[in-house]
Amino acid sequence: MPTTIPADLHERLRVARPFLLTALLALLLAGLVAAAVAHAPTRPLVWMVAYLVLVAGVAQGVLGLGQAWLPERLPAPRWRAGEWLLFNLGNLGVIAGTLRVSPALVAAGTALFVAALLAFLLGVRGAGRGGWLLHAFRAVLVVTCLGACVGLALSVSGVAV
Repeated sequence: MPTTIPADLHERLRVARPFLLTALLALLLAGLVAAAVAHAPTRPLVWMVAYLVLVAGVAQGVLGLGQAWLPERLPAPRWRAGEWLLFNLGNLGVIAGTLRVSPALVAAGTALFVAALLAFLLGVRGAGRGGWLLHAFRAVLVVTCLGACVGLALSVSGVAV
């Protein structure tokens, strides 16, 4: 017997689409970079591949899905567009700053990135579908934010990637 997708689920998946597509692009880019530098990997490029996979890929996908699923009322389209923009501009700043050895650029990227994480947190306030999924979503936010703070501290202290 064919099943139909409830209208609400369809809308929620549509809301997650930009985050999931960007996450997929980050994962594909990471694979391409890994393949291209496999013969002579450098520490910064290996770091970038890991960053693309873990942060721009996995974390973005989880946060986009979580925000689409958890709150009873979805954040407004402008809010979601702002999150996407902050998250991805932050990622670009962190990556470019790390590769160029520019702590100021890493700091600017981290500030945008942390602002995006705060927006994701606010985007699920009042989540009626809480439980363990909400706790897992918040844990991803905390771990990701702590990682960003550690990365910024390493960049400012001059510890090379």
